[in-house]
Amino acid sequence: GRTRWHGLILRLATGGDDLSQLYMMLRVMHSETVSGTSPVDPAKLEAAIADVLKNGVVVVAEVDGDIVGSIGGVKTTNWWSSEKCLADMWYFVYKQHRNSNIAIKLIKSFMEIGKNAKVKVKLGHVYSGDGDRKDKFYERLGLVKAGSLYTEA
Repeated sequence: GRTRWHGLILRLATGGDDLSQLYMMLRVMHSETVSGTSPVDPAKLEAAIADVLKNGVVVVAEVDGDIVGSIGGVKTTNWWSSEKCLADMWYFVYKQHRNSNIAIKLIKSFMEIGKNAKVKVKLGHVYSGDGDRKDKFYERLGLVKAGSLYTEA
């Protein structure tokens, strides 16, 4: 389905042009990460996006026909449990659209999909360099912090 807010369309992604726009968007996302992040393998990135488009959930925010933000994820389980959850693989909004409410709309849409599927949503943020700000953002949306990620520099 599509939802429209003053030129903004929120919709589920499909293949084709969505795949190429998501690929370019996620390359930008990666370019904004903290230094020391593993390099992008273009073929692996494209295959991962295609897999989530086929087997998962991808919500895109579109303005004037261009994707300006997206959240994509899959239904999965923790390694120690059989309880399903909807976990994000990516979540990104282009800088020029971050002063809008697109970010909130994407997360709420993803959470609604999880609610309708009767599974909890798990969101992460890694390598972004703005962890405190994102923690507060997620907490305002009713989510609870459940850990941190540490890596060798």
